[in-house]
Amino acid sequence: MRINFDQEEKWWDAKAANEERDLADEVVNRALRWREIERQLENVETILDVGAGTGVFSIPLTQRGFSVTHLDFSSEMLAIARQKANGLRNISFAQGNAVNLSQFADRSFDLVLNLDGAISFCGSEAGRALSESCRVTRKKLIVTVSHRAWMVACFTIVSLLREKRLFPAVYEMIKTGQWHQEQYPDNALLSKGVTQDYLGALKAFLPDELRKIIVQSGMRILRLGGLGSLANLCGSEVLKPVLEDKVLFQEFLNLCEDFDKEILPEGPGTKERAGLIAVAERIGV
Repeated sequence: MRINFDQEEKWWDAKAANEERDLADEVVNRALRWREIERQLENVETILDVGAGTGVFSIPLTQRGFSVTHLDFSSEMLAIARQKANGLRNISFAQGNAVNLSQFADRSFDLVLNLDGAISFCGSEAGRALSESCRVTRKKLIVTVSHRAWMVACFTIVSLLREKRLFPAVYEMIKTGQWHQEQYPDNALLSKGVTQDYLGALKAFLPDELRKIIVQSGMRILRLGGLGSLANLCGSEVLKPVLEDKVLFQEFLNLCEDFDKEILPEGPGTKERAGLIAVAERIGV
């Protein structure tokens, strides 16, 4: 279905004030993404952060001396990020859609980050958004997207709790991984209670779908799979004492990484934020 990007921009604007408020296992997800970023910073000077939001990654990376381009779709997100970056000289800001990065030449950045929603919330255009991030990557790429396994579970839970029946969107998510607010009349019931009672356009990936697009874009996969699935399985009540103890938290992150690698490598990832991660490098570099 055609994506109304004007409406999408307003939706992201409305979410800006709470962009960095972590719920449930979001803290785990963010910490695991930071660990992966740290592993990929060798020989990196220039970074593009696509869907950079209010600067949770771009600004700390700038403060560490990297030359960062912060790109986001939302003018409200950009306004907050600019304020936070006041006084920093090696960061530039651009407003743009992840689907079209034509303002940047091929292989422009040593490292491209595209984390959370900038791919998946392009809906039917998500594949194009992913290909664009690959195109502008010179060396390394890190992306996170919604995992279809977890989105099927989410839609199933909400439909059964609210209506005691399975909505058509559950079967659509299993079949295609696609969601659109106006796809089915019942979708309004599924999105009730989220920002503006709207869930936008969404594409949730299976690992092989993600792998295929990245490889076809001339990249070599270094890591691809679930991110923080153990935290999802443990639940928020179990995580409370973990999040309050810095030493235990780091130990738990180690366990999450071992679990993602050894036990459930293509698992659903965390409950909150995007649970499927891919790390890739440009072939021939």
